[in-house]
Amino acid sequence: MEKWDCAIVGGGAAGMSAALQLARARKSVVVFDNNTNRNRVTQESHGFLTRDGITPAQFREEARHDLAKYPNVTFVSAEVTSIMKQMITANFQVGTNNHPYLAEKVLLATGIRESFPRVPSIGSFYGKSIFSCPYCDGYERKDEPLILFAETEAGILHMGKTLLNWTGDLVIASNGNKLAGDTISLFEKHGVRIEQARVTELIGENGMLQEVVFENEKRIKRSGGFVIPQFVRKDSFAADLGCMFDEEGKLITEASGQTSIPHVYAAGEYVNQAPSSLLLAAAEGARVATNMNLHFVEARFFS
Repeated sequence: MEKWDCAIVGGGAAGMSAALQLARARKSVVVFDNNTNRNRVTQESHGFLTRDGITPAQFREEARHDLAKYPNVTFVSAEVTSIMKQMITANFQVGTNNHPYLAEKVLLATGIRESFPRVPSIGSFYGKSIFSCPYCDGYERKDEPLILFAETEAGILHMGKTLLNWTGDLVIASNGNKLAGDTISLFEKHGVRIEQARVTELIGENGMLQEVVFENEKRIKRSGGFVIPQFVRKDSFAADLGCMFDEEGKLITEASGQTSIPHVYAAGEYVNQAPSSLLLAAAEGARVATNMNLHFVEARFFS
């Protein structure tokens, strides 16, 4: 069975950036990508210098074009079903439905996925007129009548005051969750309305929000908004391999990006189980890949 120096599981910004660094360090790399990247519903990605406004699809196409120049990079368009440590050879076997692959090191960069509040049909508006990151999409919605869907007091306080940077016309929907009187008074002082009734319907066409309906029959016209989802990892590979997590669910890694399991690394949103921009994910992927190569160099120099 052919063996690669490194298997990268996940073809997003972190994984692709890591692949580029490792390829240029003359390491053989296999990248697994099943095209389930979280930002595939996004119309434009912002905040990446020289790439501001690029679509996720174009970003991935250009990244693959860059990597295609390196014959030591192989792409596998398949879902990884398992990653197992071989006891005898100490290599990792990465399994797909069609074929197993061997690698000396593994980089986990599959990212996270959103779990939305129980707001009917919110997923069909997500990425078009409802977003989760104001730094990514707030500028395009500046001065518009917006709504924030959030169900925890801490989330409402943080995101609510942040969104006032982009609009002065803001409604907060706690979706049936009662808020402290002090919180309500604080936002009212800044001209922000809070609706505590449960949301029963989002009205709009082609993903563009027009109106929000509440269980008390109140209807509020809005052109867009933001939501605070929960984020979970897409897979259990790190746990299956025995990697350690802290009490908040963050994957414990060394400064190099290596997990508690030798030769298993992680980068991007997968580590903190929290969202990141393309720019930061790409930077982290490059940093971890550089450290991976250093570990290769040291091990082979002193062997």
